[in-house]
Amino acid sequence: MLARLLESSQDRTSQLLPLARPWQTQRQIRLFPPCGDSEAFEFAVLGDVEPCRFRLLRLVFNQPQVFARQMRAIQRRPVAFCVQLGDMVERGSQAYYRRFFEGLQRLGVQRPYLTVIGNHDRSRPNGPSNARLYRRLFGSVNYFFDYGGARFVALDTSGRGLRPSQLRWLSRVLGTPRRKIVFTHMPPAQLGLWGGSFAHAHGGFTRGSLEFAELAAAKGVDRVYVGHVHAFGVQDYLGVRYVLTGGGGSALFPSGAADRFHHYLTVSMGPDGIRERVHPLEGRSFAIPPAPVLLPPLRPSWPDRAARRAAGLARSARFWLDRREDPVF
Repeated sequence: MLARLLESSQDRTSQLLPLARPWQTQRQIRLFPPCGDSEAFEFAVLGDVEPCRFRLLRLVFNQPQVFARQMRAIQRRPVAFCVQLGDMVERGSQAYYRRFFEGLQRLGVQRPYLTVIGNHDRSRPNGPSNARLYRRLFGSVNYFFDYGGARFVALDTSGRGLRPSQLRWLSRVLGTPRRKIVFTHMPPAQLGLWGGSFAHAHGGFTRGSLEFAELAAAKGVDRVYVGHVHAFGVQDYLGVRYVLTGGGGSALFPSGAADRFHHYLTVSMGPDGIRERVHPLEGRSFAIPPAPVLLPPLRPSWPDRAARRAAGLARSARFWLDRREDPVF
């Protein structure tokens, strides 16, 4: 019985590979337009986009078609590439990845599109899990590339921590005189101001977080772009700028703060420095100033008590929702 289940899973993965092949990381990097070390260029950063695998929370908190609308907007911009910061699917199964790849095809995405693995992109979003399917579909979970005078690093924090081997690899990769940009799904736990009313909305990996922050400072990292928390904000820690951009299309859970809105970033890099703009789904874009950006509290549009009740109902129905959402294999 187990052998048949494993064989069936392998067959479905093999059928998925042709859909995934165009989106493999190294294939997408080869599509970058030429850019010299002293030339200016622009890229986009998009946060969490998975629409929530629990039907009740989707009905209450989701806004449909956000990811599609933002991807279309990015395609109209002269960006060299786009980086998605993880949580692209509700759960890292063949069925969800197939749906995601088919969606990219329907959107007609032309700009190079890179991914960072998030906790939802693993075999399970919480608890013991693995990244085997992500690796089969996209390639390495930790990788880097050089472009336009900068080194870009994608770092896997999807397991809610960093291993010593990852930190050693990162130290080697950051040993360059180029500008240094890091993309990772979860913010380090030291940036504790980013959280929300739901327990699962509080961002931050703990294992290796202090070592990561100290390493980023010692190596002179220019930016760290993070998602996981479905919000926007900017903090400076040990002289390194951290930009939270988690509003790619996932549900905006209530927090009583003004930082929860759907958006993406564009980043301009060149000899004159790094400049970022925030592009909300609704409203005008605005530049990120040099100072930290921590938006003030607001009156919550949804009472926290009702929000917690909705979350509790969803948790109590988790077993049945999981059975209906995913094939068993």
